[in-house]
Amino acid sequence: MTPTELISTFHHELWGAGDRTALDRYVAPDAVTVMTGFEGSTVDVMREDVDRYFGAFDDVSTEILELFGSDDRVVMWWRTFGTHTGPYGDIAPEPTGERIMMEGVDVFRVRDGVVTEVRSFWDAAEVYRQFGLLAEGL
Repeated sequence: MTPTELISTFHHELWGAGDRTALDRYVAPDAVTVMTGFEGSTVDVMREDVDRYFGAFDDVSTEILELFGSDDRVVMWWRTFGTHTGPYGDIAPEPTGERIMMEGVDVFRVRDGVVTEVRSFWDAAEVYRQFGLLAEGL
């Protein structure tokens, strides 16, 4: 499996199907995730994200808008949809029943058939807008 195929399969199993065991199959135990102002264990960060997301949203679907790679790097632009049916942390503690879209770009490093690093960027402002916490145009 090429790194690009691995990331596509991993994304659809984890975020499309909610299969948390995909983390064990596709992510190195010592992999690191870097986001703005944060760095942590990829397995821990993604497990927490998946648990929080699937605890707050039903009828989840995901799509890969762009996916390309070079050597050990893969870039993925993704979009995920879900119906808000449970608490989503402090952002939306009460279910709204609204269909929420999240979108972002992740840059993966793949070595020896597993993810060893993730750099993640997602549009939190748009999520806040959809929950009515941020005005349009800001």
